[in-house]
Amino acid sequence: MTRPSTPSDTIRLTGITATGYHGVFDFEKREGQIFTVDAELSLDFRAAGRSDSLGDTVSYVGIAELIEAGIKGDPFDLIEALADHLARDILRTDDRLMGAEITVHKPQAPLTQSFSDVAVVARRTRADLEPSGGTERLVDPESRVDPDQAPSQEVDAVLALGSNLGDSAATLGSAVAALNESEAVRVVARSPLALTAPVGGPEGQPDFLNQVIQVATRLSPHGLLELTQQVEQAHHRARGAENGEVRWGPRTLDIDIITYAGSQVSTPVLQIPHPRAAQRGFVLVPWSWMDPQATLEGHLVADLAATAADAADVRRADAADVRRADAADVRRADAADVRRADAADVPDAANVREAAVERETGSRS
Repeated sequence: MTRPSTPSDTIRLTGITATGYHGVFDFEKREGQIFTVDAELSLDFRAAGRSDSLGDTVSYVGIAELIEAGIKGDPFDLIEALADHLARDILRTDDRLMGAEITVHKPQAPLTQSFSDVAVVARRTRADLEPSGGTERLVDPESRVDPDQAPSQEVDAVLALGSNLGDSAATLGSAVAALNESEAVRVVARSPLALTAPVGGPEGQPDFLNQVIQVATRLSPHGLLELTQQVEQAHHRARGAENGEVRWGPRTLDIDIITYAGSQVSTPVLQIPHPRAAQRGFVLVPWSWMDPQATLEGHLVADLAATAADAADVRRADAADVRRADAADVRRADAADVRRADAADVPDAANVREAAVERETGSRS
Protein backbone atom coordinates (compact mmCIF):
# COMPACT_ATOMS: atom_id res chain seq x y z
CA MET A 1 0.00 0.00 0.00
CA THR A 2 1.48 3.31 -1.07
CA ARG A 3 1.63 6.07 1.51
CA PRO A 4 0.68 9.57 0.40
CA SER A 5 3.80 11.67 0.07
CA THR A 6 4.48 14.67 2.28
CA PRO A 7 3.70 17.93 0.44
CA SER A 8 6.92 19.32 -1.01
CA ASP A 9 5.64 21.79 -3.56
CA THR A 10 6.71 25.42 -3.27
CA ILE A 11 5.49 28.87 -4.21
CA ARG A 12 8.40 31.31 -4.17
CA LEU A 13 8.16 35.13 -4.28
CA THR A 14 11.45 36.98 -4.49
CA GLY A 15 12.35 40.62 -4.06
CA ILE A 16 9.10 42.25 -2.86
CA THR A 17 10.36 45.73 -2.03
CA ALA A 18 8.81 48.71 -0.24
CA THR A 19 9.68 51.49 2.16
CA GLY A 20 9.17 50.62 5.82
CA TYR A 21 9.86 52.23 9.17
CA HIS A 22 11.32 49.33 11.16
CA GLY A 23 14.33 49.73 13.43
CA VAL A 24 15.40 50.50 16.98
CA PHE A 25 16.54 54.05 16.21
CA ASP A 26 14.16 57.02 16.15
CA PHE A 27 15.49 58.19 12.78
CA GLU A 28 14.64 54.80 11.24
CA LYS A 29 11.01 55.11 12.34
CA ARG A 30 10.93 58.74 11.26
CA GLU A 31 12.66 58.63 7.88
CA GLY A 32 12.10 55.04 6.74
CA GLN A 33 14.22 52.89 4.45
CA ILE A 34 13.97 50.16 1.83
CA PHE A 35 13.16 46.59 2.89
CA THR A 36 12.99 43.55 0.63
CA VAL A 37 11.20 40.30 1.43
CA ASP A 38 11.51 36.83 -0.10
CA ALA A 39 8.87 34.20 0.67
CA GLU A 40 8.97 30.43 0.13
CA LEU A 41 5.64 28.73 0.86
CA SER A 42 5.15 24.97 1.26
CA LEU A 43 1.93 23.33 0.13
CA ASP A 44 0.57 20.54 -2.01
CA PHE A 45 -0.60 21.76 -5.39
CA ARG A 46 -1.11 18.39 -7.06
CA ALA A 47 -4.84 19.17 -7.24
CA ALA A 48 -4.07 22.42 -9.06
CA GLY A 49 -1.74 20.54 -11.38
CA ARG A 50 -4.58 18.24 -12.36
CA SER A 51 -7.34 20.85 -12.60
CA ASP A 52 -5.40 23.91 -13.82
CA SER A 53 -7.78 25.91 -11.62
CA LEU A 54 -6.79 28.83 -9.39
CA GLY A 55 -9.31 27.63 -6.82
CA ASP A 56 -7.13 24.58 -6.16
CA THR A 57 -4.06 26.54 -5.12
CA VAL A 58 -3.05 29.63 -3.14
CA SER A 59 -3.01 32.97 -4.93
CA TYR A 60 0.44 34.52 -4.80
CA VAL A 61 -1.16 37.88 -5.63
CA GLY A 62 -2.80 38.02 -2.21
CA ILE A 63 0.43 36.90 -0.51
CA ALA A 64 2.39 39.64 -2.30
CA GLU A 65 -0.15 42.26 -1.19
CA LEU A 66 0.06 41.03 2.40
CA ILE A 67 3.87 41.22 2.39
CA GLU A 68 3.88 44.73 0.92
CA ALA A 69 1.32 45.85 3.49
CA GLY A 70 3.44 44.34 6.27
CA ILE A 71 6.55 46.20 5.14
CA LYS A 72 4.66 49.50 4.93
CA GLY A 73 2.64 48.88 8.09
CA ASP A 74 3.20 49.70 11.73
CA PRO A 75 6.90 49.56 12.59
CA PHE A 76 8.74 46.85 14.50
CA ASP A 77 12.00 47.49 16.30
CA LEU A 78 13.48 44.25 14.96
CA ILE A 79 13.38 42.77 11.49
CA GLU A 80 13.22 39.41 13.28
CA ALA A 81 9.80 40.46 14.58
CA LEU A 82 8.74 41.59 11.09
CA ALA A 83 9.78 38.24 9.60
CA ASP A 84 7.92 36.30 12.30
CA HIS A 85 4.82 38.49 11.87
CA LEU A 86 4.79 38.00 8.08
CA ALA A 87 5.30 34.24 8.30
CA ARG A 88 2.43 33.78 10.74
CA ASP A 89 0.13 36.15 8.86
CA ILE A 90 0.76 34.32 5.59
CA LEU A 91 0.06 30.92 7.14
CA ARG A 92 -3.19 32.23 8.59
CA THR A 93 -4.46 33.25 5.16
CA ASP A 94 -5.05 29.70 3.91
CA ASP A 95 -5.25 26.32 5.64
CA ARG A 96 -3.54 24.68 2.65
CA LEU A 97 -0.25 26.42 3.44
CA MET A 98 1.88 24.07 5.53
CA GLY A 99 4.97 26.20 6.00
CA ALA A 100 6.44 29.63 5.26
CA GLU A 101 10.05 30.69 5.05
CA ILE A 102 10.36 34.49 5.13
CA THR A 103 13.60 36.36 4.50
CA VAL A 104 13.67 40.06 5.36
CA HIS A 105 16.52 42.08 3.84
CA LYS A 106 17.61 45.42 5.30
CA PRO A 107 20.27 46.67 2.86
CA GLN A 108 20.40 50.15 4.41
CA ALA A 109 20.90 48.96 7.99
CA PRO A 110 22.77 51.52 10.15
CA LEU A 111 26.18 49.81 10.17
CA THR A 112 29.49 51.63 10.02
CA GLN A 113 31.14 48.73 8.17
CA SER A 114 31.04 48.26 4.40
CA PHE A 115 28.35 45.68 3.61
CA SER A 116 25.83 44.77 0.94
CA ASP A 117 22.92 43.39 2.98
CA VAL A 118 21.60 42.35 6.37
CA ALA A 119 18.95 39.62 6.36
CA VAL A 120 17.06 37.38 8.76
CA VAL A 121 15.12 34.21 7.97
CA ALA A 122 12.02 32.97 9.83
CA ARG A 123 10.71 29.45 9.21
CA ARG A 124 7.23 28.70 10.54
CA THR A 125 4.77 25.83 10.15
CA ARG A 126 1.12 25.44 11.04
CA ALA A 127 2.20 24.03 14.41
CA ASP A 128 3.45 27.52 15.28
CA LEU A 129 -0.13 28.80 14.99
CA GLU A 130 -1.57 26.52 17.66
CA PRO A 131 -3.12 28.58 20.47
CA SER A 132 -0.78 28.79 23.44
CA GLY A 133 -2.43 31.28 25.76
CA GLY A 134 -1.34 34.31 23.76
CA THR A 135 -3.22 36.38 21.21
CA GLU A 136 -2.54 33.98 18.33
CA ARG A 137 -5.46 32.26 16.66
CA LEU A 138 -6.25 30.59 13.38
CA VAL A 139 -8.30 32.68 10.99
CA ASP A 140 -11.45 31.38 9.39
CA PRO A 141 -11.04 31.84 5.61
CA GLU A 142 -14.74 32.77 5.51
CA SER A 143 -13.90 35.92 7.50
CA ARG A 144 -12.01 37.47 4.57
CA VAL A 145 -14.01 40.04 2.62
CA ASP A 146 -13.61 41.92 -0.65
CA PRO A 147 -12.27 45.33 0.46
CA ASP A 148 -14.15 47.10 -2.35
CA GLN A 149 -17.48 45.32 -1.94
CA ALA A 150 -20.11 47.30 -0.01
CA PRO A 151 -22.16 45.11 2.37
CA SER A 152 -25.80 44.37 1.59
CA GLN A 153 -26.80 45.79 4.99
CA GLU A 154 -25.20 47.79 7.78
CA VAL A 155 -22.19 46.22 9.48
CA ASP A 156 -20.40 47.26 12.66
CA ALA A 157 -16.90 48.74 12.68
CA VAL A 158 -14.68 50.08 15.44
CA LEU A 159 -12.57 53.20 14.84
CA ALA A 160 -9.84 54.73 17.00
CA LEU A 161 -9.27 58.48 16.90
CA GLY A 162 -6.41 60.54 18.29
CA SER A 163 -5.18 64.13 18.31
CA ASN A 164 -2.40 66.06 20.03
CA LEU A 165 -2.24 69.29 18.04
CA GLY A 166 -4.53 72.30 18.39
CA ASP A 167 -7.91 72.04 20.09
CA SER A 168 -7.84 68.27 20.33
CA ALA A 169 -11.12 67.85 22.20
CA ALA A 170 -13.05 69.94 19.68
CA THR A 171 -11.26 68.16 16.81
CA LEU A 172 -12.34 64.72 18.04
CA GLY A 173 -15.91 65.89 18.58
CA SER A 174 -15.98 67.45 15.13
CA ALA A 175 -14.51 64.34 13.49
CA VAL A 176 -17.09 62.05 15.12
CA ALA A 177 -19.85 64.39 13.93
CA ALA A 178 -18.41 64.41 10.40
CA LEU A 179 -18.47 60.62 10.29
CA ASN A 180 -22.02 60.59 11.61
CA GLU A 181 -23.07 63.13 8.98
CA SER A 182 -22.25 60.68 6.21
CA GLU A 183 -25.39 58.98 4.97
CA ALA A 184 -23.50 55.68 4.94
CA VAL A 185 -22.16 55.83 8.52
CA ARG A 186 -24.00 55.97 11.84
CA VAL A 187 -22.18 56.43 15.14
CA VAL A 188 -23.51 53.83 17.59
CA ALA A 189 -21.30 54.33 20.66
CA ARG A 190 -18.28 56.31 21.80
CA SER A 191 -15.81 55.99 24.62
CA PRO A 192 -14.92 58.70 27.11
CA LEU A 193 -11.89 60.76 26.10
CA ALA A 194 -8.56 59.29 27.20
CA LEU A 195 -5.36 61.20 27.94
CA THR A 196 -2.42 59.12 26.72
CA ALA A 197 1.33 59.51 26.50
CA PRO A 198 2.74 59.36 22.94
CA VAL A 199 4.00 55.92 21.87
CA GLY A 200 7.13 56.21 19.73
CA GLY A 201 7.86 59.15 17.48
CA PRO A 202 9.79 62.33 18.28
CA GLU A 203 10.51 63.18 21.90
CA GLY A 204 8.77 66.10 23.56
CA GLN A 205 5.49 65.98 21.64
CA PRO A 206 2.26 66.70 23.56
CA ASP A 207 0.08 64.00 25.12
CA PHE A 208 -2.74 62.69 22.96
CA LEU A 209 -6.46 62.75 23.47
CA ASN A 210 -7.82 59.44 22.22
CA GLN A 211 -11.30 58.06 21.68
CA VAL A 212 -12.78 54.83 20.33
CA ILE A 213 -16.13 54.74 18.58
CA GLN A 214 -18.39 52.04 17.17
CA VAL A 215 -20.17 52.77 13.91
CA ALA A 216 -22.71 51.01 11.71
CA THR A 217 -21.83 51.45 8.04
CA ARG A 218 -22.88 50.48 4.54
CA LEU A 219 -19.47 51.37 3.10
CA SER A 220 -16.93 48.81 1.97
CA PRO A 221 -13.68 48.60 3.96
CA HIS A 222 -11.87 50.71 1.37
CA GLY A 223 -14.85 53.07 1.24
CA LEU A 224 -14.72 53.54 5.00
CA LEU A 225 -10.97 54.14 4.79
CA GLU A 226 -11.50 56.80 2.14
CA LEU A 227 -14.12 58.53 4.27
CA THR A 228 -11.89 58.56 7.36
CA GLN A 229 -9.07 60.06 5.31
CA GLN A 230 -11.40 62.74 3.97
CA VAL A 231 -12.34 63.62 7.55
CA GLU A 232 -8.66 63.71 8.52
CA GLN A 233 -7.91 66.03 5.63
CA ALA A 234 -10.83 68.30 6.54
CA HIS A 235 -9.23 68.62 9.97
CA HIS A 236 -5.87 69.65 8.49
CA ARG A 237 -4.08 66.31 8.62
CA ALA A 238 -0.90 66.55 6.55
CA ARG A 239 -0.45 62.99 5.33
CA GLY A 240 2.85 61.71 3.97
CA ALA A 241 6.50 62.63 4.40
CA GLU A 242 6.27 64.87 1.35
CA ASN A 243 3.84 67.05 3.32
CA GLY A 244 6.04 67.18 6.40
CA GLU A 245 4.39 64.33 8.30
CA VAL A 246 6.70 62.54 10.74
CA ARG A 247 6.23 58.84 11.45
CA TRP A 248 4.43 58.51 14.80
CA GLY A 249 4.72 62.28 15.17
CA PRO A 250 2.17 64.89 16.29
CA ARG A 251 -1.24 64.80 14.59
CA THR A 252 -4.17 67.15 14.29
CA LEU A 253 -6.24 64.01 13.71
CA ASP A 254 -5.60 60.32 13.20
CA ILE A 255 -8.39 57.80 12.50
CA ASP A 256 -7.65 54.06 12.34
CA ILE A 257 -10.07 51.30 11.39
CA ILE A 258 -9.64 48.64 14.09
CA THR A 259 -12.33 46.11 13.12
CA TYR A 260 -14.89 45.74 10.36
CA ALA A 261 -17.76 43.24 10.65
CA GLY A 262 -15.49 40.71 12.35
CA SER A 263 -13.72 40.34 9.01
CA GLN A 264 -10.17 40.22 7.71
CA VAL A 265 -8.76 42.61 5.11
CA SER A 266 -5.17 42.72 3.92
CA THR A 267 -4.26 45.15 1.13
CA PRO A 268 -1.32 47.53 0.61
CA VAL A 269 -3.36 50.36 2.16
CA LEU A 270 -5.48 48.60 4.78
CA GLN A 271 -5.17 45.75 7.28
CA ILE A 272 -8.13 44.71 9.41
CA PRO A 273 -8.11 43.92 12.26
CA HIS A 274 -5.53 46.63 12.83
CA PRO A 275 -2.26 44.65 13.12
CA ARG A 276 -1.09 46.30 16.36
CA ALA A 277 -4.41 46.98 18.06
CA ALA A 278 -4.02 44.05 20.47
CA GLN A 279 -0.90 45.68 21.96
CA ARG A 280 -2.04 49.33 22.02
CA GLY A 281 -3.29 50.46 25.40
CA PHE A 282 -4.41 53.80 23.97
CA VAL A 283 -6.87 51.85 21.81
CA LEU A 284 -7.75 48.97 24.13
CA VAL A 285 -8.35 50.94 27.34
CA PRO A 286 -10.94 53.42 25.99
CA TRP A 287 -12.49 50.62 23.92
CA SER A 288 -12.98 48.59 27.10
CA TRP A 289 -14.60 51.65 28.74
CA MET A 290 -17.04 51.89 25.85
CA ASP A 291 -17.83 48.17 25.74
CA PRO A 292 -16.56 45.98 28.61
CA GLN A 293 -17.66 42.85 26.71
CA ALA A 294 -15.94 43.72 23.42
CA THR A 295 -13.64 41.12 21.87
CA LEU A 296 -10.75 41.32 19.43
CA GLU A 297 -9.86 38.16 17.52
CA GLY A 298 -11.46 36.00 20.19
CA HIS A 299 -9.95 37.79 23.20
CA LEU A 300 -11.71 40.08 25.64
CA VAL A 301 -10.53 43.64 24.94
CA ALA A 302 -10.49 44.39 28.68
CA ASP A 303 -8.05 41.51 29.23
CA LEU A 304 -5.81 42.71 26.39
CA ALA A 305 -5.93 46.23 27.83
CA ALA A 306 -4.77 44.98 31.22
CA THR A 307 -1.57 43.55 29.71
CA ALA A 308 -0.75 46.30 27.19
CA ALA A 309 2.69 47.82 27.77
CA ASP A 310 1.40 51.39 27.62
CA ALA A 311 -1.81 50.84 29.62
CA ALA A 312 -0.39 52.62 32.66
CA ASP A 313 -0.04 55.77 30.54
CA VAL A 314 -3.74 55.86 29.65
CA ARG A 315 -6.37 57.47 31.89
CA ARG A 316 -9.72 59.18 31.58
CA ALA A 317 -9.39 62.81 30.60
CA ASP A 318 -11.05 65.36 32.86
CA ALA A 319 -11.72 69.02 32.09
CA ALA A 320 -8.29 70.06 33.39
CA ASP A 321 -6.60 67.48 31.15
CA VAL A 322 -8.48 68.79 28.16
CA ARG A 323 -7.32 72.32 28.91
CA ARG A 324 -3.71 71.18 29.21
CA ALA A 325 -3.93 69.17 25.98
CA ASP A 326 -5.20 72.35 24.33
CA ALA A 327 -2.55 74.63 25.83
CA ALA A 328 -1.60 76.00 22.41
CA ASP A 329 -5.16 77.23 21.80
CA VAL A 330 -5.97 80.70 23.16
CA ARG A 331 -9.55 79.84 23.99
CA ARG A 332 -8.59 76.73 26.00
CA ALA A 333 -10.96 73.81 26.27
CA ASP A 334 -13.24 73.28 29.22
CA ALA A 335 -15.83 70.66 30.05
CA ALA A 336 -18.20 72.10 27.46
CA ASP A 337 -15.69 71.27 24.74
CA VAL A 338 -15.94 67.55 25.52
CA ARG A 339 -19.30 67.31 23.87
CA ARG A 340 -20.66 65.83 20.71
CA ALA A 341 -20.15 68.40 17.96
CA ASP A 342 -23.10 69.11 15.68
CA ALA A 343 -22.99 69.45 11.91
CA ALA A 344 -22.25 73.18 12.15
CA ASP A 345 -18.95 72.36 13.89
CA VAL A 346 -17.74 70.13 11.07
CA PRO A 347 -15.38 71.60 8.46
CA ASP A 348 -16.50 70.58 4.99
CA ALA A 349 -19.09 68.18 6.41
CA ALA A 350 -21.18 68.55 3.26
CA ASN A 351 -18.23 67.55 1.12
CA VAL A 352 -17.56 64.50 3.28
CA ARG A 353 -21.23 63.50 3.08
CA GLU A 354 -21.30 64.00 -0.69
CA ALA A 355 -18.17 61.89 -1.14
CA ALA A 356 -19.66 59.09 0.93
CA VAL A 357 -22.91 59.16 -1.06
CA GLU A 358 -20.95 59.01 -4.32
CA ARG A 359 -19.07 55.94 -3.06
CA GLU A 360 -22.29 54.29 -1.92
CA THR A 361 -23.77 54.69 -5.39
CA GLY A 362 -20.82 52.96 -6.97
CA SER A 363 -18.48 55.75 -8.02
CA ARG A 364 -15.39 53.87 -6.82
CA SER A 365 -13.61 52.13 -9.64
